[in-house]
Amino acid sequence: MKPIRIGLMDFGQRSPHLNSMLKLQNMIDYAVAGEEMGFDKFWLGEHHMPKPTLTYNNPTNLVPVLAGYTKTMSIGTAGTLLCIHNPYHIASSYKFFNSVFPNRIELGFANGMPYQAISMHSTGKKNEDAFYEFEKKVNETVSLLRNEEEYFKNEGIVLPPYKGLLPELWTLGSSENSFRRALNLGTNLCIWTSREFKSEQKERLDVFRQRFFELHGRHPQIRSVVIGICHPSRRKSLQIARAQNDDEKMPYGDVQSFYDFIQQYRSFFDLHDFMFFNGILDPRYRMQGVEKLKQLLS
Repeated sequence: MKPIRIGLMDFGQRSPHLNSMLKLQNMIDYAVAGEEMGFDKFWLGEHHMPKPTLTYNNPTNLVPVLAGYTKTMSIGTAGTLLCIHNPYHIASSYKFFNSVFPNRIELGFANGMPYQAISMHSTGKKNEDAFYEFEKKVNETVSLLRNEEEYFKNEGIVLPPYKGLLPELWTLGSSENSFRRALNLGTNLCIWTSREFKSEQKERLDVFRQRFFELHGRHPQIRSVVIGICHPSRRKSLQIARAQNDDEKMPYGDVQSFYDFIQQYRSFFDLHDFMFFNGILDPRYRMQGVEKLKQLLS
């Protein structure tokens, strides 16, 4: 059986008493420590929220920063809310980043309904109108990255460096639309894990693998996201979950329980590439959970 590969996912959420800059520094420390522990990638979510202590909103700003602080781990987005961004700018930025940090940058596409004010300021359109332009913008971004000779010849468009290295492209989501998008565009696929092990879910992935190979002549990369409140002590994980009002929102437990789940999931679905999001807000307890989990997985 293939060895498990696992990375860390972060949305910038930390204890509420920390200000934005302290949270940002902790994110950098978390990525650097994660690489030293053996995590091979670090993904950033995108969230635009009306909170004065928000760590960041656009992960594109942080991708080259984290790539500069780390040495080998991949840095990516989980994912870029392309409905409020310009495809030309996104394609240009991520191609440039991946050429400066060779084959370490990953661009994930995710859709979501932005706040009305955010949508108006970023696109000049109402959030519902922006939301429905997502597919069009994903297609344009992928096209700009993959067809640079055609764009240069026909429109004089160059995304420097010309003939540079393209970032890995990921479709995020477990919906039928996400599966269809990954098939049509030939992107990698990142899905959210379910605590249920159903044969129809496995069959769905098997069909996706087969159709992807038929369309693109290669096997797809599929990655799974595991989330939860993870601490070496089950009792402490429950205390933390309740204190954060997360005990009914996400799984919680000791490190061994998350290790067992990942191994079960790996065996049942034949998947070996994971992202882990530890929902603990206190940086100390969050680090304890991921460090122990990586030790078990190693």
